Amino acid sequence: MREQLASILTEILERTITVEDIQDDTNLRYDLQLTSLNVMYFVLEIENIFGVEVIIEEIDLKTFFTYPTIKEYIERAQLEND
Repeated sequence: MREQLASILTEILERTITVEDIQDDTNLRYDLQLTSLNVMYFVLEIENIFGVEVIIEEIDLKTFFTYPTIKEYIERAQLEND
């Protein structure tokens, strides 16, 4: 999943983001300097690639953008869709 997130971020940010850039304590929004528009595209790509719906009202935007939180959200949403 880290590889897929790195690929999404590379495309959105138009610079190379590696798996090493996505550590468990990395806040993707702040540490990688995602703008509000980048955040919107990031969420849309998560939805498209992982087949889940990210409900903005359900997430805490301050903590959502760490790898463990994103991974947990996607896995839970995928289970709910099955």
